[in-house]
Amino acid sequence: MGISQASVAALGQLGRQHFTVRMPEPANHLFEVELQVREVQPQVPLRLRLPVWTPGSYLVREYARHLQEFQAEDEAGIPLPWRKTDKNTWQVQPRSPLVNIRYRVYAYELTVRTNHLDLTHGYFNGAALFLYVPGREGEPHTLTVIPAKPDWRIATSLRPCPLTDGEGTGRLGQSFLAENYDELVDSPVEVGLHRRETFEVEGIPHYFVVWGEGNLDLARAVADTQQIVTTAARFFGGLPYDRYWFIVHLSAGGFGGLEHKYSTTLNYSRLEFHQPEKYQRFLSLVAHEFFHTWNGKRLRPLALERFNYDQENYLECLWFCEGATSYYENILLLRAGLLSAADFLKILADQIKRLQQTPGRAVQSLSEASFDTWIKLYRPHENSLNSQVSYYLKGALVCWLLDLHIRHCSAGQGSLDTALQDLWQRFGKEEKGYSESQLREALQAAAGADLSQFFQDYVDGTVELDYDFYLQPFGLSLKTSFSHPNPSPYLGLNFNGESNRISSVDMGSPAQQVGIWAGDELVALDGFKVSAAQLPDRLRAYQPHQVICLSVFQAEQLKHFWIPLAPPRPDVYSLEVLPALTPQQQHLQQGWLGVVLGF
Repeated sequence: MGISQASVAALGQLGRQHFTVRMPEPANHLFEVELQVREVQPQVPLRLRLPVWTPGSYLVREYARHLQEFQAEDEAGIPLPWRKTDKNTWQVQPRSPLVNIRYRVYAYELTVRTNHLDLTHGYFNGAALFLYVPGREGEPHTLTVIPAKPDWRIATSLRPCPLTDGEGTGRLGQSFLAENYDELVDSPVEVGLHRRETFEVEGIPHYFVVWGEGNLDLARAVADTQQIVTTAARFFGGLPYDRYWFIVHLSAGGFGGLEHKYSTTLNYSRLEFHQPEKYQRFLSLVAHEFFHTWNGKRLRPLALERFNYDQENYLECLWFCEGATSYYENILLLRAGLLSAADFLKILADQIKRLQQTPGRAVQSLSEASFDTWIKLYRPHENSLNSQVSYYLKGALVCWLLDLHIRHCSAGQGSLDTALQDLWQRFGKEEKGYSESQLREALQAAAGADLSQFFQDYVDGTVELDYDFYLQPFGLSLKTSFSHPNPSPYLGLNFNGESNRISSVDMGSPAQQVGIWAGDELVALDGFKVSAAQLPDRLRAYQPHQVICLSVFQAEQLKHFWIPLAPPRPDVYSLEVLPALTPQQQHLQQGWLGVVLGF
């Protein structure tokens, strides 16, 4: 990947916009940021803005709430008049062609989309730290990072660059170049005490950086990540970058990832890697964010072809951007030999169970969930379970069924792979946004069939997914059962952990119909004290349609509700192989899973 002429020119001098980030007192969790803006028109108000969201995480997060102590000066250090014009815009009155801006940002939220600074490291996500000048986002930006301590190292996908003002590598930190503001925002920076390993795929260096203590087997994680990268490169016909960084934060119970064009940041619970299922979940997270290198970062819908950092960027196909990526996170592990076909089917069955236990699947469509992500997915409340559906979860299952349907319609000649590879060649390589109709046309072309009814039912509508219809050609069927030989009758209450406080109530359930709701506190069953943990076992003493008396505190008032119980609901889902597969079923199953199960 070559550097543009404008970028080459910036290598020998401070950029027209140059940031310096310091962290002199990490215990106060404050980054100190200086922005030097050159070639400013004197006497013309200079506007500066801070993004309200970051690409890849679709919620207005109001990053400006953490910015404090804003100052503006001319090149002689004389203060300039300024004022705020809205929540994330500052307006400065310049007197000369150079303006210095200084401010501090509070950083004590350890997620992949925010900033965190303490005695062991500093991490910042560009959208949450860097102001921009509207209309000048396309200029090269330079950045100098000055670590808090001499032994702290810097990890970022930004290209290192020397600067002639003395702020090169060494005592005063290290400097980097971003082609434009988008790249600056898209390149998180990890500074501090961390472990680092390097590996190559197709001759391209990949860096695996780990901050935090935990029981991660670094050598194993690096080797498995290399397998994931190799498998993805084979899928898309090569790697679209010349360097890539995996930045891993080991935290006290965190989970999450955020994709970038040349890197990803991953947050994972530090002491769970010894558990096989939890380690597999970590690898799925790695694969998910890495697959976004193509689907989401370079191959993206028209609505995200150019980012508007000041407001919501609405789109209806997050079900594909995130759903297909959620499906392929485990496809990559399967093809890399890091997941067995049996475990892959178990993951799908568990996803089906989660969706089928979400009443909101009958209320909100996938396209609606995509469009409304800005106000719903990241802002759950007590009725979210009943009113919405995750485009990650249902999107993954719909993309899975699409894959099966395309393979069946094309007699195994096409697949979701075919559609993705076609989209990559036509749109992703050029980073040209695709429309909703172009996306659906590519899927239909791979199938060689009309998929409009599929889209109408499962993407734009809330029709129940017909799993067996799509599974049968592959010699599989969905089975449901109970985890206990004497299952509890259905009541419809949900709890978080062992608290007796009801977290949500299923709409239409026996409990909801009598007036019990989220926030009520469970007290007794038929006059005897009962806890949330004890309730399922206690209910096994009753039969469906039998009436119980459930006592709760509702707004601090003791109330008694008489409730007729409903029949138990299955809590075990599995994908089973049909007996005596036909040659066609074996052929399709082999093409999809790479094996024929039971043979």
